[in-house]
Amino acid sequence: MLNIANIRKEWFIEQLEILKRKGIPYTEIAASMGIKPQYLNLIKNTERGASENLTMKLCKTFNINYNDLLESIRNYEKQTTGIPEINEPSTKISSQRRIPLQDNNPNAGSMENEWIDTGELFPKATSAIRHYGDSMEEYPSGAILILKRIINPELIIWGRNYYVETKEIAVTKRLQDGGKNYIIGYSSNLKTYPDGRLVHEPVKIPKKNILQIHLILGCVSKEFGEGVTPTSIHTV
Repeated sequence: MLNIANIRKEWFIEQLEILKRKGIPYTEIAASMGIKPQYLNLIKNTERGASENLTMKLCKTFNINYNDLLESIRNYEKQTTGIPEINEPSTKISSQRRIPLQDNNPNAGSMENEWIDTGELFPKATSAIRHYGDSMEEYPSGAILILKRIINPELIIWGRNYYVETKEIAVTKRLQDGGKNYIIGYSSNLKTYPDGRLVHEPVKIPKKNILQIHLILGCVSKEFGEGVTPTSIHTV
């Protein structure tokens, strides 16, 4: 069985060694990530794993391509599942684009090791979340949002839909520039209360609190209990 946590840990340690060969000591790596050097040593020398959030933080801090990890996982999968099962049709389509899926339901447990196959629809996708709520009319509650992580904030396209993770909350919103210190997130659902106030008020997001920003590439929902059907696709 494919052990994603072990693959991620091996890749994480490999990136640490590459940075070290470039002359960046563990102490500097840890300081840049806001953690203690002992934590990196625990990952390298003990059974402690490297979480997905920590791995993404390493990528963001040192401009490492997170897609390289996804490619490593796909390569492992090909090696471990390369022999077809007996009586399997020879025309079976193999997985091409597996990305991690997280459930955004506050009542659900962690689903870090669940993966979905996007095929060739979303070649730039890096992850996916299950969306809940009615603040964004174009995304049905319970649908899966396909994401592409934005490493460089300067590449944000104002007016597009993004999934933003902060230290306290995670929101799906249409982003606009809020000045030097903030980003403003708007909902597409313009429903109002009887007094005219918006049910889903704009969200003022402090830039200093943002952990990750993901462009929403598309939305996938299940129809008639069979398979998945894209309900909207955005290209970048």
